[in-house]
Amino acid sequence: MLLSLHWFWLVLWLSLRAVEAQFPRPCTTPEALQARTCCPLWNGSPCGFSSGRGVCAPHPARDLPKPVDYRVSWPRAFYDSVCTCWGNYDGFDCGQCLPGWKGPHCQQRHHVERKEITDLTDPERETFLSSLHLAKQSPSSRYMILTSNDTTVDGNYAFHNTSVYNLYVWMHYYSAKSYAGSENNAAHRGPAFTFWHRVFLLFIEREIRELTGNQDFYIPYWDWTRSNHCNICTNKYFGGVGRDGRIDSASLFSKWETICPFQESLGIICIHSDASDPTHLIRNPGRDPMYKTLPTAEDVEDTMATPVFDTPPFDITSRRGFRNKLEGFEIPNDSRHLNASMHNLVHRYLNGTMSLVPTAANDPIFMLHHSFIDKLLERWLQDHSTASYPDSDEVHPAQRAQAYMAPFFPLRTNSYYWGRDTYSLGYSYKEHSLYRSRAGNSEAKQGAGFLEDSTGSGVQWQWPVLGVFSIVLVCVGVGAALKCRDKMRKPQDAETEEKQTQSDYRSNSLYAVWVKERNGNTDESPAGDVASCGSHPQNAAPRPPSEGRGDNMQSAVEVQL
Repeated sequence: MLLSLHWFWLVLWLSLRAVEAQFPRPCTTPEALQARTCCPLWNGSPCGFSSGRGVCAPHPARDLPKPVDYRVSWPRAFYDSVCTCWGNYDGFDCGQCLPGWKGPHCQQRHHVERKEITDLTDPERETFLSSLHLAKQSPSSRYMILTSNDTTVDGNYAFHNTSVYNLYVWMHYYSAKSYAGSENNAAHRGPAFTFWHRVFLLFIEREIRELTGNQDFYIPYWDWTRSNHCNICTNKYFGGVGRDGRIDSASLFSKWETICPFQESLGIICIHSDASDPTHLIRNPGRDPMYKTLPTAEDVEDTMATPVFDTPPFDITSRRGFRNKLEGFEIPNDSRHLNASMHNLVHRYLNGTMSLVPTAANDPIFMLHHSFIDKLLERWLQDHSTASYPDSDEVHPAQRAQAYMAPFFPLRTNSYYWGRDTYSLGYSYKEHSLYRSRAGNSEAKQGAGFLEDSTGSGVQWQWPVLGVFSIVLVCVGVGAALKCRDKMRKPQDAETEEKQTQSDYRSNSLYAVWVKERNGNTDESPAGDVASCGSHPQNAAPRPPSEGRGDNMQSAVEVQL
């Protein structure tokens, strides 16, 4: 009852907010498509150029050979010029902050800690579930989705409105469905698997934060090694299931309808054959005799012990590589006689909507499953700092190091996030309480044994302990004083940094060119700004030095003046 009431108030709040928040999706207009330009205005200029946020720039993908399936060379089939954001700015119009940053000028650090789903408090769980329901019901004011009945024909597509959550489902469908004439796709069966899903989770986290106004919203993870069954397939979490696989009617998830049904035809994208017969979420956890178990902690440790990230030919046949083991195509040879492992086994175990990879994101358990996969990725990367993203022509073109992740804006290569740990992206993972309780019991037993041994031997241990304790108190007091002094300095430093940021972009040579063109143009309408950006791709420039992210942080798109 409490969850339903909380959800009701969130929906009511959104209906009042949406009146002012709606705006057109600029890159889906006939004018933008004809100009092949996706450089929306931010604060009156394309990509927020006059505010020093970014520039409308051509992208190298436009010069690649034409693929059979127009989804392969993203975004070649749609746009020749897109926004390249400078500094800590992000988003299709450079109007947002990169993950891990916030504030009007994206100069303030932002961090959340992702917990295990069963460790959430009751209010945390209710807030998370209500936010998902709100995203499912709320129209996206920023994006539209594409449908097509043949992705081998240029221009064979149409744009449609959708909800915030269904946008997220569509993105996975678009990238997970095999390309025409191939079994490959942009997000699975290759080295991009782990990083594509990392960016995917960051995307939906940010969209739900924008929707709810809760900047600390995060996606928890589901550690499926904690139980031998789906311990979150209950009405407390994501809904219990009946014999027919339908979600229990007492759960709000029983009302969820899926989008983008699986189509055997490779060329079809997200077209429902019978709109009058909506499909609901289906789960039959553990009822398929071929996939009746979840991965174990031993499976995880075996995967984590793999020393190489990926191996040739960088697909589902790769052996002795971390990526293919984690994805679940390299199966342990043991008495269980598994037909899938790790990531893939969880999908198969749930035996329903989650079992077909292109449609799997319809089930909200999907995001928690991949949050745990991301946690394992981060742990492996921390232990293998010298590893690197494969740079080989054997990798499928859509997943090569310098290919752009589809369908994300601004453009990011598949190797872009290598070397950027979760802390730099604004989040970390909290170990779940099971580990803490076990460690605590062990420490308590050791402490009790120590006291017993000391007392039995007649050793007078109290005074040394009190002495050490006094020294610790003094150190803590001094540390607290220094920390307070630093906190007093930080607001002053942040204010100075933001003022400096506001003036940095004016020193950029391209800014002067833009101002000159703007003052000399009698038509200052938004359409004129977009047109000029699209018709002058040679005006692209590198980001301002003051907005750089360090020598080791390469730009998403290398642009030359």
